[in-house]
Amino acid sequence: MERVNKIYHSSRNFMFKYIIALLWTGFNFVVFCKAFSNYHHDVEYYYLSRILGNGLCVSRGTAPVLNVTMALITLPTCKTFNLLLHKLFGRCSTRLLVHYLEKTKVLHLILGCSLLIVAIVHSVAHFVNIVNFIDNYDERYREINWANGPDDNVLRLLFATPTGFSGCIMLLTLAAMAYLARRSMRDRFYNSFFTSHHLFLVFYGMMFYHPLSNIIKHQTNVDKHKIMCDLVDNVTLHSNEDLLVLCEEPPQFSAGTKRAWIWPLVGLAIYLADISFRYLTSHSERYRVTTVQTYAMAGHAIHLRLQFCRKAMVKILPGQYVLLQCPAISTLEWHPFTITELPIEGRNDITLTIKVRGDWTEELYDRIVQREQCKRNLGGVDPYRRIEFLLDGPYPSVMSNMLDCKRILFVGAGVGITPFVTIMRLLLSSNVDQPARVHLVWIARNLETFLWFSDEIARLQEKFWSQNKPDRFWVKLYWTQNYDEHLLAECFGDMPSIKSRMHRGRPNWNDVFIDLVTLYPKKSVSVFSCGPKELTKEIRLKCKEYSKHGCKLSYFHEGFG
Repeated sequence: MERVNKIYHSSRNFMFKYIIALLWTGFNFVVFCKAFSNYHHDVEYYYLSRILGNGLCVSRGTAPVLNVTMALITLPTCKTFNLLLHKLFGRCSTRLLVHYLEKTKVLHLILGCSLLIVAIVHSVAHFVNIVNFIDNYDERYREINWANGPDDNVLRLLFATPTGFSGCIMLLTLAAMAYLARRSMRDRFYNSFFTSHHLFLVFYGMMFYHPLSNIIKHQTNVDKHKIMCDLVDNVTLHSNEDLLVLCEEPPQFSAGTKRAWIWPLVGLAIYLADISFRYLTSHSERYRVTTVQTYAMAGHAIHLRLQFCRKAMVKILPGQYVLLQCPAISTLEWHPFTITELPIEGRNDITLTIKVRGDWTEELYDRIVQREQCKRNLGGVDPYRRIEFLLDGPYPSVMSNMLDCKRILFVGAGVGITPFVTIMRLLLSSNVDQPARVHLVWIARNLETFLWFSDEIARLQEKFWSQNKPDRFWVKLYWTQNYDEHLLAECFGDMPSIKSRMHRGRPNWNDVFIDLVTLYPKKSVSVFSCGPKELTKEIRLKCKEYSKHGCKLSYFHEGFG
């Protein structure tokens, strides 16, 4: 029976994991087959099909798939569009909306992969068409033949014609974007990834230019010139009045009206509208911010406090994030950071905790450290101007759902604790009923990382103890590298609630989840995690494994990588 249960749950998990990809593949297959069938059976393309064979059907069958994919691929990246969805449908189906926000990157990745695969198939089909245009050249139908003659050069058609040249540029652009979008390249060369992804504008430009050569032409007079009339000799034709009526005129061809460009144009227009709106709002007085406080934190991190210049209170929900730009470092790069402290009455500012993890954050850290050193050396006088920032947001995330959950387990790795900090501070400053039970697992390599929010954790535990609710907030801290008892006592000697909950090494996830299913039989628990991909995969698997023990574990994760 246990084996049957394992097979059932693994099959169900497999279906849920790949259902989006299967549905999208199925949809593309239907679109391709419909277009393939139309060109294969349509008498208007009989003469062109006789020259190109199935290459015509494959190339035209993949074209609408490319158009629909290009119309949708920009939508998951449009943050204003996602924000609009959150406002419109957030109260109707929070679970479905959160799942969409969690999967925006996955959707974009699926669409990107399918775009690359279909583009390669489309390109190969067109290369076959080029060869067939030359090999099957017929003087009678020069009007529909792309080649200039039977001796034409394949390379000329491929590189020296508008359609061939634009197709090669589009394929190279997609290949470059796909190569530099790999996780290893994003982590090591973010600027290259960011710059190369804007080549999609070149791709769209070439796509609109691509069909202008009018290679694909259809017959316009099929009522006065039936197919295969050219195979009837003149003697037979003039001796048969019925044939003469059917073959009254020679075939005439036209490129027809093109409307396929409307689909990708819709996606591009939404994206450009999103970018324009975000640019205007981030540079407007309404969202202008001033830097109130910056300093380097222990554990190679940055504390940043920004104040909104507007007088009205900015409404920000726990778990939301903002995009930050520092013009002194780069006028192009925007980086996402979770808000760790919300605006309160009389203080319209937000706090960000930024871990140094790349070139941009490294340069920001160096600038802040340099300012601090100069201020100390000059007796508190700051010779540098304040580091100014532009802010875009706030935007909803899957973590914005935490306040709606009754029981939560939050797993944070290093700076991945930041989405939970606003929840902790809200629980400290108010008496909200939800979440009723909170389990926190915080994992970090260095002890300095725990110094960031150890005070909030200790105070929250003390608050619930004083309210006789010690079981409302359950905490375990894991120090994974260079564990030192003396250093632990030195840093947290006056905080026994932190010291007693510090553990060496990594968590035993089986123990963590056994505790959950034991505490909450036949109840639901929302599990949130923010950290590296390996942690995300492990927590997801544990949720699936232990959900069959009577406790419903719903999993959500946040990640900007």
